[in-house]
Amino acid sequence: MKILFFTNEYSHPELPANGGVGTFFKTISKELVDKGHQVHIYGFSKKKYDLNDGNIKIKFFKQYSKTKPLSELMRSLSSSLNQPSVTEYWLKKERLFLMKKLKSYALKNNIDIIQSFTFNGFTAYWDNSIPLVTRFHGSRGFWHYYLGKKNETLKIKMEKKALLATPYSVANSSFSKKFIKNYYDVDVDAVIPNGIDTNHFSPKNVVNIPKSLFYIGTLSEAKGVKDLAKIFNAIIKEEPNATLHLIGRGEKYWEYLKAEVFSEQALKNTTYHSHITFSKIPIKLSEASIIAVPSKGETFGFTIIEAMALEKVTIVSNIPVAKEIINHGKDGFIAKNNDDFKNLVLEVFKNPQDYKTLEKQARQKVLSLYTKEKMTADTLSYYNEILSKKN
Repeated sequence: MKILFFTNEYSHPELPANGGVGTFFKTISKELVDKGHQVHIYGFSKKKYDLNDGNIKIKFFKQYSKTKPLSELMRSLSSSLNQPSVTEYWLKKERLFLMKKLKSYALKNNIDIIQSFTFNGFTAYWDNSIPLVTRFHGSRGFWHYYLGKKNETLKIKMEKKALLATPYSVANSSFSKKFIKNYYDVDVDAVIPNGIDTNHFSPKNVVNIPKSLFYIGTLSEAKGVKDLAKIFNAIIKEEPNATLHLIGRGEKYWEYLKAEVFSEQALKNTTYHSHITFSKIPIKLSEASIIAVPSKGETFGFTIIEAMALEKVTIVSNIPVAKEIINHGKDGFIAKNNDDFKNLVLEVFKNPQDYKTLEKQARQKVLSLYTKEKMTADTLSYYNEILSKKN
């Protein structure tokens, strides 16, 4: 099968820094190639790229704003002058440009099936000449609804058009499927949860830091890091030997936390490790007594299953998707509020040996439900179902 992933990010040392979408495409591409399929990574970036990742072909063309700077200027001006009809015209022009490039490349390379993502609705004007699967990793609509970010009405409209442009849509969780139906009024065709490399994320022979609480991810309000800092302020009063470790991008937010949120004692016991490479994440997280996921909203939550796979006590804020992944008290914890979060942390710190069974069960759940192998097999099954209907 010839498969094309249409994207603006991919995890590769010669490409710009990526997020979860780039990691997803990297993971599934390598699995598909190992199974004998041909994979193309095709998309757009600030500059051109033409390289290979093993047997995976990668080709990025210059994004619309760099190729058509005058058009991008007009779009920006119309947005600042609050002229939505003009802004929408230029957003449509950009997406038509992207789809023309995609179709030309796909036909030239005899692609059987294409997969892309929902965010920003870049595939809103696809013509279905080749089956296109759009996978929901998140969206501006989700950011607005759950994280309180700006209501980018026109881009959210494009996201809905992208979901409607193809009958082939995938949600990364049952929660995401419900959100898409409730928010965009679009029915999702399939649910295929995210999967991870459980060999990479496996227990490591690393010295554990007693009474240590670890967080990994972007430092931001939406990710709940301010709440975590407040929780640690309360923890340190009852457990003065506790330590907090923050890992991820967000130096400016770290400066804000130091100046405005952390108590003096909590700050002394907090270490900011900044960003670390993907290869080093499992080793660093293996030092933790507890891994905290205080986020205000996730469509799935890679960090949750990565922590569980490492056999770590994982405490997640009371977000909808947490209930889908964690069986509270059996393989992790869901904190009802900040006080509950604090109390759960203190209880684990006091009696760490009582949670060894929970840690083992956490990894077993990931091995059963959230592996890259299962995700790839389910995706291939879905592709074959689509192609059999076409033929």
